[in-house]
Amino acid sequence: MRIDYKKQVTKYIEEANYDAIVELGKNDAAKVLKYIQMNIWGDYRQVQRWHALMALAAMANAYAKEDDETYRNVIRRALWALQDEGGNVPWAAPEMMAVVIKANPSQYREFAIMMLTNGLDNEMCHLGALWSMVYLGEDFLKDFEPRMDRVMKLLDSEDAELRGTAAWALKRLQYEPAFDKINAMADDDALVWIFEKGVLEQRSISQIVKEG
Repeated sequence: MRIDYKKQVTKYIEEANYDAIVELGKNDAAKVLKYIQMNIWGDYRQVQRWHALMALAAMANAYAKEDDETYRNVIRRALWALQDEGGNVPWAAPEMMAVVIKANPSQYREFAIMMLTNGLDNEMCHLGALWSMVYLGEDFLKDFEPRMDRVMKLLDSEDAELRGTAAWALKRLQYEPAFDKINAMADDDALVWIFEKGVLEQRSISQIVKEG
């Protein structure tokens, strides 16, 4: 029976059924990756985009160790888009890099600082770079250290979404040099979209500051 990969992948992404996506990848991983990536290039305020990123993470966790070059190319293409060499809009490029890096740090850790540097160089990717830092976690803070002064400056942004996401990221990473600035934002009621632990929701900056 012929499989409609586009339909199946999209269905599983909508359902957040990542095990089914990995299973489908046993038949034709290239097609599954293709249609996952087609679902990633969406609005960050829509949960399907985040589910697609988690689907990419599941595929990388399952297959990157044995199929290094395919997933290394996912990172390279995202980096290429960030560097504006491909003429493509780099929506979600930092996030794509991060989920593959996190799946196999021993293979791809070298790309973490490139993700952050190039993400910070591109304004439309600032939110994605911040989310990617949190996704990679505190273990990567030493990798990020050369660019943390630039990340800290995002706390002063006039864009509420950006300064709120920066506060969330630096707090999640337990980056102590940012704590005074973050605590000073306790009365900021601007709203921020956050995808965390499989849930996409709006939180106020004051809520983020007061969270444990």
